[in-house]
Amino acid sequence: MAGYFRLQTEEVITMFRRAATAVATVALTATGVALSPTASAAEPCRAGGLCLYRNTGFINMQFVTERRGQCWDLGDYGLENAVFSYRNNMSVYARFYNDAGSNVWNVRNGGSSSDSSSFSGETWVCTD
Repeated sequence: MAGYFRLQTEEVITMFRRAATAVATVALTATGVALSPTASAAEPCRAGGLCLYRNTGFINMQFVTERRGQCWDLGDYGLENAVFSYRNNMSVYARFYNDAGSNVWNVRNGGSSSDSSSFSGETWVCTD
């Protein structure tokens, strides 16, 4: 009879260990999800490209081009007065204009900024 109770006790301990392992796994997974960062990682800009981002820190790329000598309406890309970071990997300047056609700011070739939120007024971007 002692062997019977010992066998049942071992089975109970094994079931308890499995349940504890499952609970710990769920808890760690939930904690990992809760502690994961909310912001995405910075998005790279390809060589030879002009990349414009909706957020600071090179996050949420909304526009990329390798074309020269053209202009784009930033409103078509959700970036009117909202270019908050940029990378210009092109060999030419990128120039930003307001609705009246006045140049409001420029980005030199090779230039970048992880926080361009202090700039404003841009509705168009053109590359030389």
